[in-house]
Amino acid sequence: AMAQVEGVIGLVGKDFTMIMTDSNCASSILIRRHDYDKILELDHHKLLGMGGDPADMVQFGEYIQKNLTLYELRNGFALSSHAAANYLRGEVAHGLRSGGMVALDFLLGGYDKGAGPSLYFLDYLSALHKVDKAAHGYPAMFVTPILDREWHSELTEAQAVEIMEHCITAIRERFLIAMPSFTIKVVDANG
Repeated sequence: AMAQVEGVIGLVGKDFTMIMTDSNCASSILIRRHDYDKILELDHHKLLGMGGDPADMVQFGEYIQKNLTLYELRNGFALSSHAAANYLRGEVAHGLRSGGMVALDFLLGGYDKGAGPSLYFLDYLSALHKVDKAAHGYPAMFVTPILDREWHSELTEAQAVEIMEHCITAIRERFLIAMPSFTIKVVDANG
């Protein structure tokens, strides 16, 4: 995978999906902001966590968001999380083959009536997998063991927040790059 300084971490709980990202906005060796929200709300029941180039996050993230909205307006219903993840994968794959590659890794989390919560791991090469827990970037090297050890299918939101706090602690103790702030968003049956 493309080595990203950004951390994007997600997990599926009993009845929700949670995504966390660091809040740094950086380019090269410069940190521009510590309050940058890298989790885009695609619609009322889908979140897109992104790591990579800040310009691509804005341009490509909004492109995906607006096209999903257009689909809903044209057809009278929103795409499922599974369909949205596959649409996203198709756009990343098309960009790879047409010279419009986006330097981004993604976690798409959603909640669908009947299907429940879900999380999709998508990298910049358009490899898509449905997962229960995942992380992108260099911080993934520190948090994957925590997710493996502490995750279970009956997680409550409070337990998931505690896991994310353990991930933040590991990143702050072990990772060279300072990550002073993080953003956490949750999607469930209520949005």
